[in-house]
Amino acid sequence: MMVVGLIWLISPAKKPNLLYGYLSYLASVNKDSFKFAQKKASFYLLTFGAIQVILGLIIRWLNWDRFFLLWLLTFYLFIIFPIVWTEKSLKQFLIDRNELPHDYVDPDKVKHEKTKGFKDR
Repeated sequence: MMVVGLIWLISPAKKPNLLYGYLSYLASVNKDSFKFAQKKASFYLLTFGAIQVILGLIIRWLNWDRFFLLWLLTFYLFIIFPIVWTEKSLKQFLIDRNELPHDYVDPDKVKHEKTKGFKDR
């Protein structure tokens, strides 16, 4: 994670593509949001990668090797956190500039109602 964050910090993606850089609906709203997303994604990848490395080193230095599996299980969360925080930062960035798309649906406010046949509306 730290390596990817460092690469994205040194050489951020210039335009949206599927292979390189951070790409999401909010990041592709305009050029400024795309640049902002590249900076924030690289920062969060570096931050959470550093936290993972520090946790691993602490476990190693304290000889808590039996807790290694717990550290390994947190790795999945540390992959999700940079994405969540980047999206939250992007949303706030676009709200502050009054550029949040009118068709944006906040993922935290999606409500599913069960209907006959177990299908969501």
